[in-house]
Amino acid sequence: MNSQYPGLSARLLSVLILSCVLAADPAALTQANDARAVFNQAVQLFQTGKGAEALAILDSAIDSGIQDPALYNVKGLIAGELGRNAEAEKSFRAVIRLSPKAAMGYNNLGVLFSKLGRNQEAAVAFRAAYAREPANFNALLGLGSSLASLQKFQEAADYLEKAWNLRPSDFQAGYEWAHSLLLAKHPAEAAKVFGKLTPPSDAASATKYYSLAGVTSESLNNPGEAARSYRRAYDLDPSSYETYLALVRSTMAAGPLSKQAELPAPPPELSAAQNLALGIIFSAHEAFDYAIPRFEAALAAEPNNDVVILNLALAEKGVGRSEEAIARLRKAAAAHPSAMLSDAVGGLEEESGNYVEAVESYQRAVELDPTNEEYYFDLGIEYLTHFTFGPAAEVYRVGTQKFPDSSRQFLGLGFSHYAVREYREAADAFTKALEIDPDSPAAFQAWKSLLDSLPPNDWAFLLPHLDKLAKAHPQSAELAFCKGAAQFRSEVAKGAGATFDSAQALLEKAVRLQPNFPAAHLELGALYAAKKQNQRAVDEYLQVIRQDDKSEVPHYRLGQLYREMDKLDLAAKELSQYQELARAHQEQLKRNRSTIQRFITPDSGKPKN
Repeated sequence: MNSQYPGLSARLLSVLILSCVLAADPAALTQANDARAVFNQAVQLFQTGKGAEALAILDSAIDSGIQDPALYNVKGLIAGELGRNAEAEKSFRAVIRLSPKAAMGYNNLGVLFSKLGRNQEAAVAFRAAYAREPANFNALLGLGSSLASLQKFQEAADYLEKAWNLRPSDFQAGYEWAHSLLLAKHPAEAAKVFGKLTPPSDAASATKYYSLAGVTSESLNNPGEAARSYRRAYDLDPSSYETYLALVRSTMAAGPLSKQAELPAPPPELSAAQNLALGIIFSAHEAFDYAIPRFEAALAAEPNNDVVILNLALAEKGVGRSEEAIARLRKAAAAHPSAMLSDAVGGLEEESGNYVEAVESYQRAVELDPTNEEYYFDLGIEYLTHFTFGPAAEVYRVGTQKFPDSSRQFLGLGFSHYAVREYREAADAFTKALEIDPDSPAAFQAWKSLLDSLPPNDWAFLLPHLDKLAKAHPQSAELAFCKGAAQFRSEVAKGAGATFDSAQALLEKAVRLQPNFPAAHLELGALYAAKKQNQRAVDEYLQVIRQDDKSEVPHYRLGQLYREMDKLDLAAKELSQYQELARAHQEQLKRNRSTIQRFITPDSGKPKN
């Protein structure tokens, strides 16, 4: 039977053997006076481990002409236990032929099929048993378990609930019912069933109980309760890696480790992969002191495993041992060159302020694996971070050719051009990034940065691309804004012949789709001002201020507009507010710039272009 239900077929078999013995009616053995004696003798031999002898006696009796379902039934059970499955199946089919209205033969045939992994046939057999005896506990339990093995969890739960109602004290029925409910995505109902169960006394069943209780609590997003259940399961079976992994996962999810939540030792002799998995869970929750021993154990087993080396180095960095981490990665990368390790060294060296070494490591990663988009991106970012825009542009130019479907390669290329005021080239790259990933917030923000940089005469070449995007995504406020803003600026370039109706419709659509959209309201304000619809422009600028009180631009434009409207007091107030916000903005920019050192390399360390 399916591994989700360990021991079920053996349990059903023992129950059905007992039911067979108890159900044997001597009065039914009418074909021979010694049939009852043969039955009892075969059962006794089987129970003392003499299955072959029991089968011989049964075969002799059947060959003598006795056609009794009880003899065929016990023969099938014994043959199945001895692995003589074809013989067992034949015997159970004989039981069905002789007693077609009884559930017994169908039940035992279902158990046999379950043991052999023939779950579809098992379900058919148990369903036939249930049809003949709807209150038969074994038929209900077997049918529910078989359906669960076929991943028909809700239907399985319905039959298992009926089995439980027949025998409310039966642990297996309750366990299978709860498990099926859990797999049917009803964890709350599964938890209610667990509340009705009494943890069994034998260790194996109790381990199953607490393990499934832990899974149920995790499904209900209660990691603390899950950890307590997994801990009880692990205490019962400290050799189970799966239980320990679940215990670690739930304990870490419940919160930081403390003396009250100390973890037991893991099972002995874990594989490198098992130690790695545990270490990754600890690292993900920044429990690096727990992660490092697991990574070290994995590394001892597999000294050249790059993934282990990388994770160990990152954990060492997490506890403040950055130099040790860098040395480890450098040594490993020198011993067996690895793009992944070189890229990781670059990241750690960048964080440690070793900018020259960082760019060399990123370059090495690209050289070792020129098919990996990540490495090109990291190298380009390293150049951009330190204002080395020419090399950055070259890296991203190659990156966009090698990875034409990567939005971020085009973003990197766009920023490289933008930084040296090549706005038309930046606009082309940012627009391509949008075409690749229209839902990308980063691509939209990058594109929006062009609005105050690209001259009006340079917007026309973008319009076909933006028109196609806007039409392909009619419910996107951002793309309607992009097309509307580009259309507005392109019309401004025409001077007296400008018509703003198309741009206005798109920008109004953008704020209709997304009312809280300061950039779109700002653009609409400028458009209304260009059409001399001053009050509508004022309303839009005030809306921007309500939505983004840190933006200085709407105050400046309001000040200018109020002057035109001869509202000088209001103009003075807005321009004063603009100056205050602009001054604060400039101070923030200075603070940001002061944290970035220029990237200067000696002649011997010049990056390769």
